Amino acid sequence: MFNPEKLLGQLLGDSMSGQLGGSRRTRGKGGLLGGMSGAGKAQLGMGLLGIAIAAYQHYQQPSAAPNTLAGAGGPPPPPGGGTAMPPPPPPPAIAASPERLAEAMHLLRAMITAAHADGLIDGGEREAILGRARQAGLGHEDLRALDAEIRAPFTVEQLAVRTAPAQRREVYAAALLTIGADTPDEIAFLDQLAAALPLELAARHEIHAQLGIA
Repeated sequence: MFNPEKLLGQLLGDSMSGQLGGSRRTRGKGGLLGGMSGAGKAQLGMGLLGIAIAAYQHYQQPSAAPNTLAGAGGPPPPPGGGTAMPPPPPPPAIAASPERLAEAMHLLRAMITAAHADGLIDGGEREAILGRARQAGLGHEDLRALDAEIRAPFTVEQLAVRTAPAQRREVYAAALLTIGADTPDEIAFLDQLAAALPLELAARHEIHAQLGIA
């Protein structure tokens, strides 16, 4: 069954690890997620974006091999005698209502619109995204839906007119996480999106501060 939340988590993971856009998108070591402040991560955890990221991180963790945990001494300690960090917790078990699925789909479209506007998705990158989604376990129906969205992205105007007032912040945050705000083109797109939503300047500054993106 088509799961827009799973697609949303895949694209967020690609974007924040620097994979979305290939060599044209660099986030530095560890990607945006690795460098995000604790406050930014906490803010993401309060909404559907945070849930999607938690799901992506959880399911990217390799499963421990049975024989690794079966030994009397347990797994070997990490180098330097430190304590191993536990994997991210699984995403909350919340029933996917029609409204929740529609919200995830809208955020997914916001990311794709932003990536197209920034020139991050061409034919080669489209195939790369689909390949990574396939490796992540997305089924045939999910892949077809993702491909259709990439081939026919919303315009900023189409995205804005379909955005409910309560979702304006998350839509802007999804776009910001996708492209960043490092170049004049990125800033111009974010300005256009904020004007179309509309989103006040103070709200934009707050989102940037929460996500640790200047």
